[in-house]
Amino acid sequence: MNVLSSFIVALSLSMDNFAVTIASGCCSGGKLRPGYILSVSFCFVLAHILMLSVGWLGGQGLGRWIHHIGYWVAFGVLVWIGGKMVKEALSKKAEDVCRILPLKTIFVLAVATSLDALLVGMALSLTAAPFIETLCFMAGCVLVTSISGFYLGHLLGRRFGTIMEVSGGVALAAIGVRVLLSGLGIC
Repeated sequence: MNVLSSFIVALSLSMDNFAVTIASGCCSGGKLRPGYILSVSFCFVLAHILMLSVGWLGGQGLGRWIHHIGYWVAFGVLVWIGGKMVKEALSKKAEDVCRILPLKTIFVLAVATSLDALLVGMALSLTAAPFIETLCFMAGCVLVTSISGFYLGHLLGRRFGTIMEVSGGVALAAIGVRVLLSGLGIC
């Protein structure tokens, strides 16, 4: 695996958290704070680093066990949080502002969106892939996509409000369904 392949793997692993941070940015109303954005972004980076590392160290033995339940966990968490976002967006009054997600919820989302990194780490451990290089690329991609996702979501949320909040919730649920279908070998 060459440098370009490592970068593409890293970038693809950061796309789920990009969708989550866009959805979170849509719900920020006028309260987008740089400290919160950095906290959430580093939470996603840490979760991805830990999952890729654990996957790398776990290798194929742990992969058999996680493979059978990991996608169900990610599906459940993402569909639940996405559904909750849609429900809140549709039930709020015009003067209400969608609240910023608490860090506890963000941590759960970080773990759910980084399960792919666990499985990729397991797969990469069986190849001659450069671990440190892939890990560094992944950390950088997750950080950049998280920060940019917040700002993009905030911009879209201010312009399109409830439509973007509902879209963000639907996107999280769709990611959950995609993870489940992929885990079941359907797509």
